[in-house]
Amino acid sequence: MNTIPLASHNLSSVGLTWESILATVVYALLGVVLLMVFTWAVNKVFGLDLRRELLEDQNVGLGVALAGTAIAVAIIVSATITG
Repeated sequence: MNTIPLASHNLSSVGLTWESILATVVYALLGVVLLMVFTWAVNKVFGLDLRRELLEDQNVGLGVALAGTAIAVAIIVSATITG
């Protein structure tokens, strides 16, 4: 089996540059921040305690809605990164 050490690869030869890696990290962090802001806004607008609703009351519908939002943010970040 032939193995090639990663250190011998040039990142720019596969289309990776420091700018693209930095942009990916920035967009990922932006996505996490947007998800946190959305969760905070849902708490304030609807007057819900999301922790109590999800853990104690086991509100499946709210869990599915938050999961859908997380997936939507991930799709938006992915589309932004790939162009």
